Amino acid sequence: MLPDSFLIYIVLAPGLAALTGLFHKWIGDRVVMAITTGVVMSAGALSLYQLFAYVAGLASGAAPEHHAGFDAYLTAGTDVASVQLKQHIITLMPWIHVGDFQANWAIRVDTLSIVMMAVITGVSGLVHLYSWGYMSEDPHKARFFSYLSLFTFMMLMLVVADNFIQLFFGWEGVGLASYLLIGFWYTKKAPNDASIKAFVTNRVGDFGLALGIMAVFFVFRSVEFGPVLEAIRTNAIVTPMAFAEALPARESVIVFFGERVYALELIGVLLFIGAMGKSAQFFLHVWLPDAMEGPTPVSALIHAATMVTAGVYLVCLLAPIYEYTFFASGMVALVGAVTALYAATVGMAQNDIKRVIAYSTCSQLGYMFFAAGIGAYEAAMFHLFTHAFFKALLFLGAGSVIHGMHHEQDMRRMGGLAKFMPLTYAAMMIGTIAIIGLGIPHTKLGFSGFFSKDAILESSFAGAMAGVSFAEVAFWFGLLAAFLTSFYSWRLIYMTFHGPAPHAAHDHHGADDHAHADDHHGHDHAHTPHESPAVMLIPLALLSLGAIFAGFYFYDAFVDGQNEAFWAGAIYRDAANHVLHDRHDVPEWVLWAPLVVTVGGFLIATFTYFFNRGVGARVAASGGPLHALFSNKWYFDEIYQATLVRGSAFLGNIFWRADRKIIDGIGPDGMAKLAGLGSRGLSRMHSGYLYHYAFVIIGAAIVFGAVLWLRSGGAN
Repeated sequence: MLPDSFLIYIVLAPGLAALTGLFHKWIGDRVVMAITTGVVMSAGALSLYQLFAYVAGLASGAAPEHHAGFDAYLTAGTDVASVQLKQHIITLMPWIHVGDFQANWAIRVDTLSIVMMAVITGVSGLVHLYSWGYMSEDPHKARFFSYLSLFTFMMLMLVVADNFIQLFFGWEGVGLASYLLIGFWYTKKAPNDASIKAFVTNRVGDFGLALGIMAVFFVFRSVEFGPVLEAIRTNAIVTPMAFAEALPARESVIVFFGERVYALELIGVLLFIGAMGKSAQFFLHVWLPDAMEGPTPVSALIHAATMVTAGVYLVCLLAPIYEYTFFASGMVALVGAVTALYAATVGMAQNDIKRVIAYSTCSQLGYMFFAAGIGAYEAAMFHLFTHAFFKALLFLGAGSVIHGMHHEQDMRRMGGLAKFMPLTYAAMMIGTIAIIGLGIPHTKLGFSGFFSKDAILESSFAGAMAGVSFAEVAFWFGLLAAFLTSFYSWRLIYMTFHGPAPHAAHDHHGADDHAHADDHHGHDHAHTPHESPAVMLIPLALLSLGAIFAGFYFYDAFVDGQNEAFWAGAIYRDAANHVLHDRHDVPEWVLWAPLVVTVGGFLIATFTYFFNRGVGARVAASGGPLHALFSNKWYFDEIYQATLVRGSAFLGNIFWRADRKIIDGIGPDGMAKLAGLGSRGLSRMHSGYLYHYAFVIIGAAIVFGAVLWLRSGGAN
């Protein structure tokens, strides 16, 4: 493990580097770009070194406590599945200390945080480097690089937190950074709308997360991960606030409107709602495709290494909660399975190259969630890890295409780019083969997606055999999504890189009237497509290596023979949870089914978009109900606009009118009006005539005299 000073540097340095953007007028854009890029890339190099050294230590046969240098933090039990958790806490400074409410600024170092630090800083460093070329003509480069580093810092604060409050700080900070980056071109309406949509949608999920954290403190009287998760692991007795009933943690209840609710179920559902918003799961997914209005490097960073992975990380980190719930874990599995299939159907009918890849992110996140929902947390984290390489590769490859096509994003206006952009084409091919999970079962022949995605599908089938909730649904939905993923991924390749040359393709579908996210320099079809500069191609080459070899190299550590030693208790599974191990005992056809559907999707896409390029256009032109459903994203935006948006506006108008007429009318406005009427009435008495004043004085004397006379007893 790296020394504490290096770990502190990895976490804090990107945040400090982000501050240089405040001084760009004095130090210049290039200095800000150099500092932020250098800091994040050096943090990435250290994080990747730490991860590789950790895995190399496993391969050498060293015990985790020796090669990792972790402190023994707690013991979860004696069974093999509940190995001793190895964790190292670096306390930076105290933060909130009020009774049982204890939260420090800290860095938690365990296998989960080591993996996430490597993913975040590794991808972010390459995105920083890539942005030197992609944003070269933008006049606000310093602000952009500062936002990228801020995004990286907030995500790091989230994944190294040792308590829910610091996690919530990073969680909200990532939301802020995404708002700034998605709306980076704030002079345009589309990016502004997209940034607000992302911010508001995430607030819905974050409300659930906040309630979940409150429920955790209410039940366990702590917001620190260690005591809370230890209580669940060991089933210790806990006494929720305001209740005298002390029960084991897994049986603890909360009385809600007279109903007794299992505490872990309620906590698990609320925390997952937060994960749904951040990781764009079904119902709260609508912000992610619109996030494409930001610059392409932002899309790569959000989709591959930050923000959307936070929800998956949260569920895996809090595995002890979901291990002992039925409804909450089933919800995770079902929502993930539905998202995987839903997003794949929509991705088939999109024509914006970035939106196709965006919906593939939603779909792949669905795989991760249903893996976690059935108890295969290690497989979920493995797919998160491999996905970072090929998704960043695909997005940065798409950015290279957009750059070479002079900021065109519509695939219907592309074609034949392979001969103009051979290196970008090669990178996109590698990313495509990785995301479809092409590989041969019983061998080590396959790209990274093959190892992680097949582990998820096999675990799902094993879970179905064991009777795990929604595991069978997850398997079949995941298999169908794999077919659709292959189809739309090869559709993207054929529409973009094969067929007629771009100048011949501009007029065969008509103009696309929507504003493209990266069209900040305007369309320019007068120039021939060109390959991107080296500063953009180097990140593609490095990510290609990860997309090819990451699955093969890390397979044993993440999900196979060495996974218990590798995770060292950072991911907890109950002794009865064997889905990851039982995937080795699934029927033979389960192993081959992903390859069959992947090849099937490839063949149909090849027939439709390579040998018969016009077939896809004719299907789209026919406007059938399925195509309309998929191309319009199942009408979620329209439904939300008609119900939630207009409904909220309607209620807002009602309350605004009630506030204006009743509260303001009777309250401050009414009192002011009454005072005005009184003052105008009294002012009429000030006529300036002496006899008027004498009349008032005499009248007042008579009235006051009569009152005194009556109070003294009157005639008596």
